[in-house]
Amino acid sequence: MSSYQNVAGGRLRLKGKPLHVFKAKAEAADPISKKKRKKHKHRYAPHSQVENTRPSTDTTDDNHEAAKDGDEATAFEDHLTPAERKFLEQTRQLELQRLAKMATKSHHDRIQEFNQYLANLTEHYDIPKVGPG
Repeated sequence: MSSYQNVAGGRLRLKGKPLHVFKAKAEAADPISKKKRKKHKHRYAPHSQVENTRPSTDTTDDNHEAAKDGDEATAFEDHLTPAERKFLEQTRQLELQRLAKMATKSHHDRIQEFNQYLANLTEHYDIPKVGPG
């Protein structure tokens, strides 16, 4: 029974955060304490919602939130392999090139290019004439 004392819970994680090791179910906390924790969590939930709905007039909060977004992006990239980083960078570059190419063409140019493409297509859907006439 001692070999089952510590059990890794949750899904399999290949990289990133370490696995969390939980105690066996027999030694787990009783359900009463779980209820108390849930009540405690619900007690503070409405207050956090009120703070989030209040409009912010302070620009330092906006700057702080933007900094958090940047931190989250770097935290995401910290867990990427070099191949994944290279792939993301190449997709960004291709997207920028595609957008720059689209921005230089006008609507009229795009329509002319599309009409030229349609004119060059073979008309394979036409029914060929069979027999005399």
